[in-house]
Amino acid sequence: MMDKYEYAVRGAKIFCECGSHVRRLNLPQSHGAFVNDKPMMNEADCVPEVNISSFGTCDSPKNESGETVYLISMDGKEIQGTPCKFALLSGGKWEKTKEQAKVDEKPALTTESELHCSLGGTIRFNSSGQQEAD
Repeated sequence: MMDKYEYAVRGAKIFCECGSHVRRLNLPQSHGAFVNDKPMMNEADCVPEVNISSFGTCDSPKNESGETVYLISMDGKEIQGTPCKFALLSGGKWEKTKEQAKVDEKPALTTESELHCSLGGTIRFNSSGQQEAD
């Protein structure tokens, strides 16, 4: 977890504790709110395959797909495992949002925000996306 929160913007790095790969949070269309000239995200920006891509392989015991995928890990090695099938809990949205800061009338995402997958994983932030090197 980060020492001090920052607002999350398009391109922030996110990970799932059950997944093998870090991904970037996507925002197909800006809400019209910006920080450092980058579009801010809100609690509803959690749609699978729109805002959030697959996290590679999934090691959750609840993932019983029976499939196996072969991927290249973040360190360049071949890995295999059950494919990530990210699915929100019913009514799911980002939690630990900034209620006092609204983006398109919904609470803003920060690097402290979390999201829960129906297969048991928790999605968290590696970076805010605000810095070019993120």
